[in-house]
Amino acid sequence: MNYSTEVKQKLLSIITEMDSYRWLFTKNPETDFSRKKKWSFEEIMKFMLTMEGKALRDELLEYFDFDSSTPSDSAFNQRRAQILPEAFEFLFQEFTKSFNDNATYKGLRLIACDGSDLCIACNPKDETTYFQPLPDSKGFNQLHLNAFYDLCSRRYTDAIIQPARLKNENSAMCELIDRYRGQPAVFIADRGYENYNIFAHAEHKGMYYLIRVKDVTSNGIASKLTMLPESDEFDEWVNLTLTKKQTNEVKANPQKYRIIMKKTPFDYLDLHFNKFY
Repeated sequence: MNYSTEVKQKLLSIITEMDSYRWLFTKNPETDFSRKKKWSFEEIMKFMLTMEGKALRDELLEYFDFDSSTPSDSAFNQRRAQILPEAFEFLFQEFTKSFNDNATYKGLRLIACDGSDLCIACNPKDETTYFQPLPDSKGFNQLHLNAFYDLCSRRYTDAIIQPARLKNENSAMCELIDRYRGQPAVFIADRGYENYNIFAHAEHKGMYYLIRVKDVTSNGIASKLTMLPESDEFDEWVNLTLTKKQTNEVKANPQKYRIIMKKTPFDYLDLHFNKFY
């Protein structure tokens, strides 16, 4: 058996196992999928994983080999509505754990974080996902995927999906870091993730982080670090104390303190009990 076949069989076996306790993943455990129909819990899970983005009628006909008894679009929609989102989250986690290849680089897992927009079916009524660039345009709906990817074992390890209009990559990465369970790791991210709150979440987790920041001439974190050399390449230690306080001492020592403004998220500071970080 080659590796791809083994992976596919493992995925299908987990879905089959889930079908044996499907009530855990349905909105109405006592009635949903209780009668044997064309759309069993197992069958509809498989179908949804194999959908290719075509028109639903075409997808259904191809999946059922153009059989005359192919279920209707409405039958699919009714069955799909009975399944909780947690079913797919459980499937993802169980499938990922089945191939627990914790390859490391010098003893550390390399976990990259990034986000991407995903187009979904058009629904103008969903204000959290709907976009209409022009008044007369059809518009479109999007979700935003935030994912952790293990660079050494080449697999996704965790993900958070947000409505595109409510997306917040920084808060998503903080949550992904908090949820991480595993060997010591380096969390890696590109520009856009340069955020003291993310740094702090990684430190509280006892992990490392490698996050690209904007140039010193931009408006990013590095632009306020005036102690950095002007050379093209450098390796410098920077020690800062973060605070929300704006006392005279804090303002007089910008090389020592960095003021976190009230509207800037930082989960480890307040003005009463945790004044400095």
